[in-house]
Amino acid sequence: MTRLVYFFLAILCLSVLCMGSAKAEDACLPCHEKNTPWAVIHWKESVHFEKNVGCSDCHGHDIEANHRREVTVDAEKCGHCHKKALSEHNLSRHSRGLKTGRGCTRNLKEMEGQKKSCSLCHAPGSTRPFDNTECAMFLAQTKEMQSHGCGSCHRVENRCDTCHTKHGTNLSLAGSPGACGTCHMGPDHAQYEMWDLSSHGVIYKVRGAKEGPSCTTCHMHNGSHNVSGGIASSLPGTLPELRKQERDHMIGICSGCHSSGFASRNLAEADRIEEQSRKIVEEGRIIVEELQKENLLLPSPSERPAHPLFGKNFVIGPHMLYEDLSRPESLFFRMKQFYYMNAAKGAFHQNPDYTHWYGNAPLKLALSELKSEAALLRRVKTLKDRLDNIMRFRETEKDDAGGTKKILRELNERRLRGDISEKEYDELKNRVLDEKGL
Repeated sequence: MTRLVYFFLAILCLSVLCMGSAKAEDACLPCHEKNTPWAVIHWKESVHFEKNVGCSDCHGHDIEANHRREVTVDAEKCGHCHKKALSEHNLSRHSRGLKTGRGCTRNLKEMEGQKKSCSLCHAPGSTRPFDNTECAMFLAQTKEMQSHGCGSCHRVENRCDTCHTKHGTNLSLAGSPGACGTCHMGPDHAQYEMWDLSSHGVIYKVRGAKEGPSCTTCHMHNGSHNVSGGIASSLPGTLPELRKQERDHMIGICSGCHSSGFASRNLAEADRIEEQSRKIVEEGRIIVEELQKENLLLPSPSERPAHPLFGKNFVIGPHMLYEDLSRPESLFFRMKQFYYMNAAKGAFHQNPDYTHWYGNAPLKLALSELKSEAALLRRVKTLKDRLDNIMRFRETEKDDAGGTKKILRELNERRLRGDISEKEYDELKNRVLDEKGL
């Protein structure tokens, strides 16, 4: 028995030594321990190191290709081992992170020769697009802004290290609200700030993750990588059966702390706030479209740089830009992109101040400004039209006066030559003056 125990211990020690030896012989380590030491330190502290997953397992064996940045460790690569996580991720809105940038650009000239696939926009076997993409804003930016200001977040579609660190496997970092807040913050989707300043965020900071719900509690329940679970019920156009399914899912999560009735009432109120806010945005849209029809937007679409998808045409829908707009359009952009989002998402994230003072109030104030601006533009146009009419009348008066003088001068010359008598001259002169209203 003792010999058997010693035998197994020897086998275990040998396997550990072999494991360490394999890692130590990794061709990447000699350079990277000197040049990027923290990458190596994070890897050595990771589960990957414990499981003998080395550099080449993820990066391949072509060192030069890696140095030329021709190798990408994407989600598909991670999915070779993390199959369940990848499958769940592919069901989520995160999996459409880059399609939001490039999905509808497949027919642009710069896309010629690049790999094209129906799966870029559509689910397998479906003609329905994944999303109503807003790629025009992406296309209007410089390459640097596309990469840093857009791609850094939207690459979440195929890069796990958007949330996870590159060489470590510390789940507490990936699950930290701050990791989500890197992208989910700011004027257009301030979910992090909403959560941080809500009762949920306060409890989390004081009592910890066991009592205070964080982003992962609600959106990655039980460790799921499908971050879209439960959120579709507030989205316009969502199929009724899907709305009910997702709402039930979210109520189930909320019921871990609250009664299902309390959760249902709060989410239903948030639904109504979203609907009310959307109606205000729709009212603003109609005003801007009417101003465009009346040719009152300055600069007009024809006077601006061309839209990356629609040229010199007027665009106010999902592909609306924020460059070179008239004041009414700028107000409307803030309404739909910032204030509406704050009102709706603030309600769903249980933050009354974002719902009201960062959402509802500025949304209504912007609509008031938009109405006032429209009235002012129309009044200015009316005054301009009147002034133009006055100037045209005066020019006509000048022309009429000049023509009358000429006719009278010719009549007088005829009288002096004896072609007409004094009586005829007076009759003709009076007739001319009567006709001209002089």
